[in-house]
Amino acid sequence: MARWTIDRPTTQTIDGIVALRVRILGGQVNIIPTDDPVTFEVTDIVGEPLLAIQEAGILTIHYEDLTGSGLLERLRPVQLGGYKQMRRRSATVNLRVPRDCPVEVATMSAPIVVAGVGSRTRLKTASGEITLDGTGGETDVNTVSGNASLRGVEGGLTFNSVSGQLAVAGGRVASLSAKTVSGSVLADTDVAPAGRVRLNTVSGEIALRVPADTSASVEIRTATATVDSDFGLERSGGRARTVLSGRIGGGVDPATITINSASGRTALLRRAPETPAAIPEGA
Repeated sequence: MARWTIDRPTTQTIDGIVALRVRILGGQVNIIPTDDPVTFEVTDIVGEPLLAIQEAGILTIHYEDLTGSGLLERLRPVQLGGYKQMRRRSATVNLRVPRDCPVEVATMSAPIVVAGVGSRTRLKTASGEITLDGTGGETDVNTVSGNASLRGVEGGLTFNSVSGQLAVAGGRVASLSAKTVSGSVLADTDVAPAGRVRLNTVSGEIALRVPADTSASVEIRTATATVDSDFGLERSGGRARTVLSGRIGGGVDPATITINSASGRTALLRRAPETPAAIPEGA
């Protein structure tokens, strides 16, 4: 086991890393891929020192009193408020890891940027912004109020938030599950054959745009919200709810698209052929 106490700007290059865990409060976390040995750089340190531990192929960078059961399970600012010098702790952590390295990051307010990795990615933050670009594999994002912006994401995506917004442009999802209370879900993405899309909000807007030739079974349910579709779906329901349902496209392996909203405006949009994907402006 190797162990570093980091109280000043530090750069280290290490071999044999198969997984990454980062847990900080404020500052910034940036992760990009490399074919060379893993490198981590820590700068802009304010407050308590960070610990970096290399053990059994896992690189962990965190505060000594913020263990997995500390920060990962106590993301809300009111719960973090009891930690020593919480508001004066921050650091910028830059990492280069193998493309197939599983990544797990938890922060309070620090933004997280991940680009080009292709294994499982788990990101948690209270209010930090999350940006992913060109990632693959299974991606799991949890925020309280932090927004998430994703471009060119492949594989599976799960997003859970109270008031944070999810914005997705491009890529091809095998599964997309998003749940918010008041946060909006704005996505323009391809859906793989037999893929599953499930979007749920209470009052947040939902705008999902898919290619015109997408093959899918669709069901959209709302209570008091406006709901629209660019596809020829059957409208039913009554005074207390509206349901749009039907089959779009003619593929032999249709995807499943399910959307539920209580009071947020909802739209299923069609992307014309040759039109590049872009984050919808809203329902």
